[in-house]
Amino acid sequence: MSETHTRLLVVDKAAIEPEILQRLSVRSDYERIAAGEPIPSLTPGTLLVLTPEQARVLVTRQDSDADSNPDAIAIVLWREALNTDLDATLVDHPMVVGVLDSSCLADTTYATLNVGLRRLQHMDGSRAADMLERVLEIGRALSSEKDLDTLLDLILTYARDLTNADGASIYTLDANGKLYFRLWQNFSTTARSSAQKTLVDEYSSIAGYVARTGEVINVDDAYEIPKTAPYRFSPAVDSSIGYRTRSMLTVPLKNKSDEVVGILQLINRKDQLNVLLSTPKDVASHVFPFDEQSQSVALALAGQAGVALENSILYKDIERLFEGFITASVKAIEARDPTTAGHSFRVAGFTEGLAVAVDRADGDGLRDIGFTREQMTELRYAALLHDFGKVGVREEVLVKAKKLYSHQLEIVEQRFKYARVSKAREAYRQLIDLQQERHLSPEEFAARRREIEEMLASEGKRLEDFLRIVLRLNEPTVSQEMVPDDLNAVAEYKFPGEDGEELPLLQPFELKDLSLAKGSLNAEEWKEIKSHVTHTWEFLRLIPWTKNLRRLPKIAYAHHEKLDGSGYPRGLTSAEIPIQSKIMTIADIYDALTAPDRPYKASLPVEKALDILHAEAREGKIDPSLLKVFEESNTYMRTVENK
Repeated sequence: MSETHTRLLVVDKAAIEPEILQRLSVRSDYERIAAGEPIPSLTPGTLLVLTPEQARVLVTRQDSDADSNPDAIAIVLWREALNTDLDATLVDHPMVVGVLDSSCLADTTYATLNVGLRRLQHMDGSRAADMLERVLEIGRALSSEKDLDTLLDLILTYARDLTNADGASIYTLDANGKLYFRLWQNFSTTARSSAQKTLVDEYSSIAGYVARTGEVINVDDAYEIPKTAPYRFSPAVDSSIGYRTRSMLTVPLKNKSDEVVGILQLINRKDQLNVLLSTPKDVASHVFPFDEQSQSVALALAGQAGVALENSILYKDIERLFEGFITASVKAIEARDPTTAGHSFRVAGFTEGLAVAVDRADGDGLRDIGFTREQMTELRYAALLHDFGKVGVREEVLVKAKKLYSHQLEIVEQRFKYARVSKAREAYRQLIDLQQERHLSPEEFAARRREIEEMLASEGKRLEDFLRIVLRLNEPTVSQEMVPDDLNAVAEYKFPGEDGEELPLLQPFELKDLSLAKGSLNAEEWKEIKSHVTHTWEFLRLIPWTKNLRRLPKIAYAHHEKLDGSGYPRGLTSAEIPIQSKIMTIADIYDALTAPDRPYKASLPVEKALDILHAEAREGKIDPSLLKVFEESNTYMRTVENK
């Protein structure tokens, strides 16, 4: 890090030969100060030649300032004569490095001042080394932060602290080179903007110029920028908050490929970090240009911040890519079963909402349960992918809305029609046989025909009633219901076949499916549906999840388990089920009960759905504490956009 010029301030009472001051000005900025005037604000690296009275005022001021560094400023006392008594406590003060008077030889005067300046330069070098170490430590801290908004805020805070800047703002560039304002801080106005992304005019602003050129712009006074400069300062923000921007340092944030990925802008370098710039006088007294050391520190930090910023942006891009992959995967799975479209997104919303509520809960059994941001993300992904295994289930089973498939019901309906025709065919065949055997008179034949027509009308009505029974029983029910006896009458009904054999209206498998007391799936189909959980596990465990997501497959695997061991596929008990899965189970059941898109049932009112959940809790199947939070936090009222 380059060496910073020291500063030499000499009280006008000090009779120091001009030649000595000329020699010292080669390495130091030199100026005279009046004995009767207040000592101006001081920057680190300042050597002062003061009267004892001035020195006493200065050391008292510095000692009372908790943020001051006594090693950054040095004092040489100037007394009227050799025999002038000096206060021993003043002479022994750490800031005092020598005493001069008019009797001192020129060489003595030069040597005393030169030693004082070299001491400051040495201390400045030590501070520079310490500053570099701080920059490296900050770089390590920045590199560990993955959240972009948090990272931007940290960069501003560290940059202000390292350079004594009163304010700071930060910008980022997107992949297309567009510049966006993201965040700003200001100590004197106690203001911090919220995270945002506002497009910036790249062609006229200072930040835009630095973004295009990669140059560092160091301005002593933002209001005095030459008209010939290829950039402009807009005082609009100053006017809106009653502020005065003076010194400004704008540096590019570059990645490892030396490409600009962001802009750091520092405003108003102060002599003391905690000084408030409330008035124009404060600005005039306490604000200085960003010197070479400040610029070097800012560039060193910018190098660390640029790499961290790119890593954070890449991490965010990967997150968005992964989010997109998950969303596309869920949509692809739900496309096979349009009737449940949106279910996974709603379950994820309910799950996340309940997890947040549990994290804040203080009830029995929940006080010690908390989730980190990473665990929340893991749980949300698990909820989104909990039905991923449905890709391994036949589509006709997934979308089965009735107890009989539509093609099966169509066959049943055709069989009923055939039964009616068969009954008529058999009756008229018998009439013809009777006519051939007995030679019925026209009157007898007509009477027999009327009997057949009456019988066929009765049978037709009976078959219509039977079909209505079949259609009614083909509708699935949500709760367990007894199968009515009239289905037995349908099952016992026979009609003649082509060869006169008796045929049933319903095949055994049709009768079995229509006899289902609940739902639309028979045992074999229900087993296949249940297999989606195992398929989910088998698919998800093949993915090389990151450390923060490694439990995702296990969480999704247990979302149909029940606390009493009655769940599936493994029959786990409460102690074996992750708390995340217990949360997801409540969300999954609730959405299944209230979803308006299930073809095999009407959606239940919220109150009825909650009653069913409470019944499950009383039976020891779901966690009553979690259900209580689900209800009291109004998580069940959450609406989730079907993405």
